[in-house]
Amino acid sequence: MKKTILMQIQDKYEPLELFFISDIHDKTMTEAAIKQELLRLTKEGSVRRYSYGVYYLPGSKKDAEPNAMDAIEMRYIKAGKKYLGFYTGINFINSITGKRPTLDQKLEIMSNKATSGKKSVYMFSKRFVLRKPYMEITNDNYSLNAFLSYISMADLATIKANYPILANYIRKEHLGADDVMEATKYFPAKTASKLLATDLYRSLWKH
Repeated sequence: MKKTILMQIQDKYEPLELFFISDIHDKTMTEAAIKQELLRLTKEGSVRRYSYGVYYLPGSKKDAEPNAMDAIEMRYIKAGKKYLGFYTGINFINSITGKRPTLDQKLEIMSNKATSGKKSVYMFSKRFVLRKPYMEITNDNYSLNAFLSYISMADLATIKANYPILANYIRKEHLGADDVMEATKYFPAKTASKLLATDLYRSLWKH
């Protein structure tokens, strides 16, 4: 029996998990037909519309609706199991210490979705800075990429102040010296010198 669009959505997404209309694929239906079916499902309440082109399955009454952080992260940081980006600046430190960034904070995100070096984006009622990564972000280099991006952008005093957190991150993510130094060629020249100046380079050998 052919699965309906709703069945396909229910198989792929949990209640309150956002998805884009572009994530729905059915070879037997045109794009226009899929949009029409989503409109019908929205009207009957089986699917809810969060924003233009963004939907989710309803949850129980006790569950909160998705918020702008969920939508921003899905769009620019992680789609399903695929990493697209990461937070930079202070929110990189927050994210690796288990503190999820909030909407009232200044957000800076590096993402493969960025088409230019740096720009201000207004989406889901939140303004944030979007940056193009120095090196394309993949699931394999996500941790290393995020680490070197932070080092390249932060000043020496800030890096030194966060040394214990960064050294622990190196150990936790098993960042090796050879991989890190090889990747620095994609980053500003000062990146490698900062690793040496802050002694973080020594931590690369200790796991």
